[in-house]
Amino acid sequence: MKPVPIVGAVLLAVAVAAGAWFGYLRLGGSPALVTKEGTGVFPSEHDAAYTGSKAIATAPALMTLTQGERVSLLWDTYGKDYWACYIRTSAKQRGWVLCASLSDQR
Repeated sequence: MKPVPIVGAVLLAVAVAAGAWFGYLRLGGSPALVTKEGTGVFPSEHDAAYTGSKAIATAPALMTLTQGERVSLLWDTYGKDYWACYIRTSAKQRGWVLCASLSDQR
């Protein structure tokens, strides 16, 4: 029985898409963002969104960014009442912050 060429094309398309995705994560998105204020970098979007909440438990910050620190935006997401950004710092640390604490001003 001959292999179906469609299966090979689908596998090739998935491999190309995965390579593009991992390349994007590795090289980063827009490097022109800076922090507007001191903010924590968290392990999950949930932790970034609800830090400081008395009703919702969150993990501690992985690190704290100072005002004016440059970060790369890898992607963002919206929740019911928050906008969180997955970033990479200049020290190559990745994590989540609230997008409201970032600015594109240089």
